Amino acid sequence: MKTKWFCGGLVFLIMFSFSSVPKVAALDYPTKPITLMGAFAAGGSTDVALRSIAPFLQKYLGQPCVVIAVPGAGGQVGWTKLSQAKPDGYYIGMINIPHIQLGYILKKGVPFHPLTSFAMIGCNLADPGTILVRNNSNFKTLKEVVEYGQKNPGKLTVIADGPQTDDHLAILKFQKQFNLKVTYVPYTGGSAALTAFLGEMGDLLFANVSEYVWTPDRLRPLAQMWPERYHLIPQVPTVKEATGVELINSSTRGLATPAGVPPEVLGKLRDAFKKAAHDPEYLEKAKKIPLTLTWMDADKFREFVKTVLDELPDIIKDIQ
Repeated sequence: MKTKWFCGGLVFLIMFSFSSVPKVAALDYPTKPITLMGAFAAGGSTDVALRSIAPFLQKYLGQPCVVIAVPGAGGQVGWTKLSQAKPDGYYIGMINIPHIQLGYILKKGVPFHPLTSFAMIGCNLADPGTILVRNNSNFKTLKEVVEYGQKNPGKLTVIADGPQTDDHLAILKFQKQFNLKVTYVPYTGGSAALTAFLGEMGDLLFANVSEYVWTPDRLRPLAQMWPERYHLIPQVPTVKEATGVELINSSTRGLATPAGVPPEVLGKLRDAFKKAAHDPEYLEKAKKIPLTLTWMDADKFREFVKTVLDELPDIIKDIQ
């Protein structure tokens, strides 16, 4: 009887000690450096965004935050690695919207799901789409553009970043929402598209707010693709204000972990990211770069990711 009791107690103690290890580790988190992964090349906007906030995450987490770039296949390589990383809170990454959804839907055999493979930490960067003309354009309002496009199918020429980008998605939404057809002229990268447009190519430029902020003297924004007026260009109406029809599109970036990270760890990461994103020194630094700051907590960011994912199937037939 004593032997049986002893063996049973020993088994219980062993099971208890093993089950308590992850919880103790979670409570102690973090105890070593944290990796911040960007799924695009070093030196690009994603890399700049991560390197800008890394010192402030380090400030609130108390451990070094090391930025690495894992580029390839339009972000697929990096996001695959993130989704398959050990869910212990030491490997987190930036996910880019709508790129992660576009890649998941358009490419076969993607080994992750934009929602279920990740746990959202939060989002502090949203760069809304903007519809721009040159200062010498005859178009004064977006309503005039829409009326012309509806009466002249295919005659409106739109310059933008290349296929399967947020700008291409914006063009497809624009055509669908207003029942018109434009001629899309893609360029490799937003900078190349901007250069071509300033060189008198095309009638419209579909780009992000940040690209207008950098070159305001030769461009005139007709409308912005956001639910409300964006704080960097508050003088510019939304598409809904300009036409009565809502059109929302952006290049949005937030942080996520692999799915399965312990709640205690996830809570610490979310708290640290919120503090970092609202740190006065960080805000001043972001203003100088400039970064297009817009805050979403984990729940709101997850809902945003889901909304973009849900709306794509209705548009995707036109993007392939």
